[in-house]
Amino acid sequence: MSDSKRKKLSHKEIRQLVIKALKLNEKADKGYTLRAVLDNMLYLASEYLAIVLVQQIINGIADGKSLNEMLRITALNVGLCLLAYITSKIVMRRRQCHEATHSQNLNNMINEKVMRMDFSHIESPDTNSRIERTVNNMFGGHSVSSIPEITAGLVYHFFTVIIGVIMILPSVFIKSGQSGIVGFICSPLGFLSAAALVAVSEVIKIFVFNARFDRAYEEIQQNKEENLNNMLYNAYLGQALRSYRSGKEIRIYGQQELFIGEMERSTQRTIKLTYDTYKKCYKYNLGLQLMNLISRIFMYGYSIFRAIYGTLSPGDVIAFVMLFTRISSGITNFSDNISMCRIAATYIKDVFDFLEMPDEQYKGTIPTEKRNDNEYEFEFCHVWFKYPNTEQYVLRDVNMKWRIGEKMALVGRNGCGKSTLVKLLCRLYDPTKGEITLNGIDIRKYDYDDYMALFSVVFQDSSLFAFSLAENVAASTEYDAEKVEDCVCRSGMSERLDTLPEGISAYLYKDFDEHGVEISGGEAQKLCLARAIYKGAPFIVLDEPTAALDPISEHDIYTKFNGIVGTRTAIYISHRLSSCRFCDEITVMDNGEIVERGSHDMLVTAGGHYAQLWSAQAEYYRDTAGELFE
Repeated sequence: MSDSKRKKLSHKEIRQLVIKALKLNEKADKGYTLRAVLDNMLYLASEYLAIVLVQQIINGIADGKSLNEMLRITALNVGLCLLAYITSKIVMRRRQCHEATHSQNLNNMINEKVMRMDFSHIESPDTNSRIERTVNNMFGGHSVSSIPEITAGLVYHFFTVIIGVIMILPSVFIKSGQSGIVGFICSPLGFLSAAALVAVSEVIKIFVFNARFDRAYEEIQQNKEENLNNMLYNAYLGQALRSYRSGKEIRIYGQQELFIGEMERSTQRTIKLTYDTYKKCYKYNLGLQLMNLISRIFMYGYSIFRAIYGTLSPGDVIAFVMLFTRISSGITNFSDNISMCRIAATYIKDVFDFLEMPDEQYKGTIPTEKRNDNEYEFEFCHVWFKYPNTEQYVLRDVNMKWRIGEKMALVGRNGCGKSTLVKLLCRLYDPTKGEITLNGIDIRKYDYDDYMALFSVVFQDSSLFAFSLAENVAASTEYDAEKVEDCVCRSGMSERLDTLPEGISAYLYKDFDEHGVEISGGEAQKLCLARAIYKGAPFIVLDEPTAALDPISEHDIYTKFNGIVGTRTAIYISHRLSSCRFCDEITVMDNGEIVERGSHDMLVTAGGHYAQLWSAQAEYYRDTAGELFE
C-alpha cells in the first residue's frame, strides 16, 4: 500500500501502538518513561509553588503582615521550590546519562532484526527503503523514542489541569455581595459559565483546527517521494562521501560535481516539502493561535472584573489569572499531546511492521548429526527455483548428489545459476519446488543455525570488516591465536603477515584506527579463505576464490588446495576452466540446468557444452595450463 493511501488508524489501534512503543522504550532502558514523568511532575510542583509564593507575598503586603512573618512564608516556599528544583535536576541528569544507552539499544533492535532476518528480505529492493524508514521513525519528533516524552507531557498537562482546578476553587466560592448581572458573574455559576466558554473554545481547537492540522501534517510527512529523497540523501552522504574508500573514484572520474549536484537537488526537494508543510498547515495553526488569544483575553477580563467588584484580593487576582492560564494551557497542551500520539502512531506502525516482519523460512528443529567419520551426503532432488516477485526460473529440475570428501567444480556461463545453487545449498533461500536433502532428510527440517555450521563459504564478493585481522579470520572477538596464524599462512598470506608490526592484532582499514592496514583485493580474498579454513566446517564452497589473485598466488592456492580442504567436501565455482582440473568431478550448468557431469578429460572428449567452453578459453590459457596442471 502506498504511503499516500494508508488506512486510517482507529483510536483503539493508536492506543495499542502507543502502549507497544512504551514497552519497547522500557525494554531499551528500564525506567526511562518513569524518569521523564517524574522530571515533569517535579517541574510542575515548582511552578505551582511559585504561584502560591507570589500570591502569599502580595496578599501579605496588602494585609500589612510583619517582616518576620513575610520572611517565614517566603523561606518556606523558596525552600520547597528549591527542593523540587534540585530533585528535578538530579532526575534530569540521570535521564541524560541514560539517553545514549536508550538510543543505542533502540538502534540495536533494528540492527539485530536486519542481521537475523531471512536473506531473501535482505536482497529485496524494498528492504533498504524499509530499513531507512524504520531508522527515521524510531527517532525524531514523532517517533517511537518520542513516546515517553509525549506520555510524560500527557501526565504533566493532566495534573496541571487537576491541580489548577483544585487551587482555583477557593476563589470561586468567595461571595461578592453583588446582585444582578454582576452578582451572577461573580458567583460560582458565573465561573462555571466562563469555564464552559473556555471549554468550548478548547473543543473547537481540538476537533477543528488540531484535527485538520494533524491530517495535513501527516499527509505531507508520509509522502513517499520525500521518504525516497531522504534515503538518497543519506546514501550520498553516508555511503559515498563519508567513506574514504570512495575517495579514489570520486577524484579520478571527477564525480565531485555529480554528488554535489545530487545533494543540492535533494536539499531543494526537502526545502520545498518544508515550505509546503508550513503553507498547508499555516491556516490551521493561525486558527489555533487566534483561539488561544481570544481565550486569554476572556480569562484576563473575567479575572479583572471580579477583582474590581472586590471578590478577589490583589494576590488572589494574580494567582487566579496564573491558575486560569495554566488550566487553559494545560487543556490545550493535553490535546496537542493527544494529537502528537495520533501522528506518531503512523510512524510507530512502520517500525513495528518492520521489527515484527515474519521470516518466511522454516528454521527446523532437528539437530544435524555430529559424525566423527564426516559421512554426509547431499542431494538435490528435482529442484526448481525463482527469486521472489519474479516469474523466470533460475534453476530448472536440478538433480545431483555428492558425499563428503568429494571435490566438485561447478562451471558455466554468467547467469547460468551457479551461485544461486550455492545459496540454496546454504539455505539462504529455499527451493521453489523440489527438495535438498542431507543424509536423506530435507534440509529445511534441520535446526537452521545447526545446519549453517556445516558450511564455510568464500563468496566472490565476500566482505571483511574494520576489525582486527584475527577477529576477521575467527569471526569472533575470542579466538585461538595459533590457529589464526596457521590459517592465514595456509591461505597464502604468510609473507604479508610478517610485515605487520602488530601481527594478527593489526586492524584492517583506517575506519577506526589511523594505523589500520590497507589490503589489496587479492589479500582480502586470501583472508576470506583463511576465515573459511578457521571455521573448520565439513563443507566448503569457493565461489571464484582466486578471481582477484595474481597468477603466482593462484598457482600457490591450487597446489595447496588438497591441503587446505583436506577431507572436507568442496564445491569450486569458477569461470577459468583450467583451474577446475584438480577436482574429482566437474558439473556443467547452462540456463539453470545441469547439462554435463564428469572429469575434465571425459568432458573434453565428449565434445559437449564443456568442450565448447574449453575451446573458447584455450587461446587465453593454452600456454600456461600445461605448466600449472600437467
